[in-house]
Amino acid sequence: MVTAVIIDDEKHARLTLRQLIRSFLSERLMVVDTASSVAEGVKSIKKHEPDIVFLDIEMPVQNGFSLFSHFDEIHFRVVFCTAYEQYAIDAIRVAAFDYLLKPVSQDDLMAFMDRYDNFRVSPLANRTRINTLISNLSGDGTHFNSIALPTKDGYQMEKVVDIVYCRARESYCEVHVKGQISYFVSRTLKQMEEILPPELFFRIHKSFLVNLNYVKIYRKPENYIILHNGQQLEVAHRRSDEFLRRLTRRS
Repeated sequence: MVTAVIIDDEKHARLTLRQLIRSFLSERLMVVDTASSVAEGVKSIKKHEPDIVFLDIEMPVQNGFSLFSHFDEIHFRVVFCTAYEQYAIDAIRVAAFDYLLKPVSQDDLMAFMDRYDNFRVSPLANRTRINTLISNLSGDGTHFNSIALPTKDGYQMEKVVDIVYCRARESYCEVHVKGQISYFVSRTLKQMEEILPPELFFRIHKSFLVNLNYVKIYRKPENYIILHNGQQLEVAHRRSDEFLRRLTRRS
């Protein structure tokens, strides 16, 4: 059976999550311990070696993000449980970590467990995501430096500014980065649009999300753009006026 440790300074939150797991996931997941601080959590993880750690962010003395500094390799799946500020939640999403908003709901908990069963993460992929998260949290609080792209082989860490454009492929998308490199990513184009900074990226078409810094030519009568790498992409007619305004503001 999959095992878990809950780390949260609020006793009520620990008890509530534990009871949810007992009530709805008793045949799939077992809580082996709970901890009220990062220090206690580190000891518990080293003792029990759980598969999953449900981790609160805002705790006294050390916040949840500091947990990673206590381990050379992360062999457990981290799920952030938080009612924290939006910037931290966005940083978690960009780094492709799981998170549950407090108060944790049955539906969200079940959805996470389904994701866990369908997609396991290697220690190397965990380190990639952690590096992305720490890099973004150390910024100025207005934008993210890096993004962890979930691929069939794990996670690929890329600088946000190096993403040239994204193309929809049903429930996945192609992410094209500088240097004529592309990745097949297990996120929808809508999810990428929600994660990437809107001041830098624009949805020109239902199939394309483009980095405005890489737009070289816009042929408005024909409604297409040419990127610096020579790639030609269609601009939807209904997006053309707003796209032109965005380009004009940047010039």
